[in-house]
Amino acid sequence: MQVLITIVGNRRFALDCADVLEVLPVVDHRSAGTGPAWLLGLINVHGQLLPLVDLSVIVDSTSTVPRLASRIVVLGLDGGLFDGASTKVGLLVPDIAGPLERDFSGGGAHTGFAFAGASHLGPTIADGDGMVQLLRCRRLLEGDVALRELPLPGRNSP
Repeated sequence: MQVLITIVGNRRFALDCADVLEVLPVVDHRSAGTGPAWLLGLINVHGQLLPLVDLSVIVDSTSTVPRLASRIVVLGLDGGLFDGASTKVGLLVPDIAGPLERDFSGGGAHTGFAFAGASHLGPTIADGDGMVQLLRCRRLLEGDVALRELPLPGRNSP
């Protein structure tokens, strides 16, 4: 599988390239001012306003401090997360490398730990740079009820 690798804290994570629409430099965003800690606000991507989410808050409970290597990964999410509607979400990551080939289903992979609130954490493998864990992008936010409150592109607010 092709993945992008990012480091949050001292842990390496992989994002499946099948969920990645594009990778952008960090851009200004309009602050949400309220909501869950992981929701930074809105960004303008090619004329479409997208929610901007901080990956570091989700996986490490710390905020990403934007720097030159930081990126926004635009993810395509669909299905049950958004009441059947497809949408895009910007994911702020501290840095990014790839695309790289990694096999998370082969021998030596650890399937991960299954517990409530961590369905986004996938299998872990060891490679030449240490351990790396697959993040299930489509499940990154599904455990948070606040997700249902996100404004969706193309959907009018009440």
